[in-house]
This record gives sequence, C-alpha cells and structure tokens, in this order.
Amino acid sequence: MITKPLITVFLVITLFQSTGVQATECHSLTALNWLMGEWQTQQQKNHTIERWIKSSDKTFEGEGKTANSMEYLRLLEMSGEIFYIAKVAHNPLPVAFKLTHCAKSGKERHFIFENKQHDFPNIIEYLKVNENSMTIKISGKSENSFTIQLYRVKNKTASLKK
Repeated sequence: MITKPLITVFLVITLFQSTGVQATECHSLTALNWLMGEWQTQQQKNHTIERWIKSSDKTFEGEGKTANSMEYLRLLEMSGEIFYIAKVAHNPLPVAFKLTHCAKSGKERHFIFENKQHDFPNIIEYLKVNENSMTIKISGKSENSFTIQLYRVKNKTASLKK
C-alpha cells in the first residue's frame, strides 16, 4: 500500500528531475558563448546594434548602441555565479545584474539577469531563438518594459571600440 507521504516524496523527486532536464549550466559563461559577434535590428527606425567579444573564459565584453545612447556591457563569471554589468552615461557607476535563471528548450536558451534595487531596469532577459536570432526583454518593477529583436550580422567579426 502506498501512503500519502510516499506519494508526496515521489512527486517532489519527479518535479526536481523534470526541471533539471531543462536547465543549462548557469555557473559558467560557456552557456552564453552563442552571444559572440554582432547583432542588430532589421528596422532602420530605432536601429539597435549589440556586439560581444570573449576577453577570457570568465569575461565577455560588449556594447549596445542606439541612435541616441551607448552602453558598455560586461558578463563576468565570479565565484560560481554570472553577472551582467552595464555602464550607461546617465549612471555614475556601472550597474550589476545577477543571473537568476537559465533554461534550454530545443534550440531556445533563456537567461534572466536581475537587480531588484535598481530603478530601471530590474530584469534583463536574453532569449536565443536560434543561431541567428535573439530577443532581449528589458523590464522594471511596474508594467514598463520593451523588447528588442536582434539578428546576427553574418560575415562580420565583432570588435569593440576602446
């Protein structure tokens, strides 16, 4: 006879096993190697470019450009955790976002970086749709959010301006 506590234990174990199958390695930048290169929107209005290069196994450097702004970006692997660091003109210091979630489903990979104390944004999400397409969602504590669809620029090696 199966008791209620045994059923509960079985369900909890099954839940952990099923979610573990979807999870990718969140403690290494290796899962984000696909970012390397140059990405851009396909529309001319509100044109956005994002570039990433691998500085070392534990550091990726990037930059994001729009018609009226420039961001300097960095992904850092420290003490088994990953951080997204953004330096923008209107903030005196860089802002850090911690990787809180990563998952894989088919070709898609989903990464969520959070900083609940920052004014805006609080969450930066990267979704790799396929090898040549990604979506970035930027959101705050309220309903404010926006999404950017980027496509890989082929035959172009990313280089960052120093």
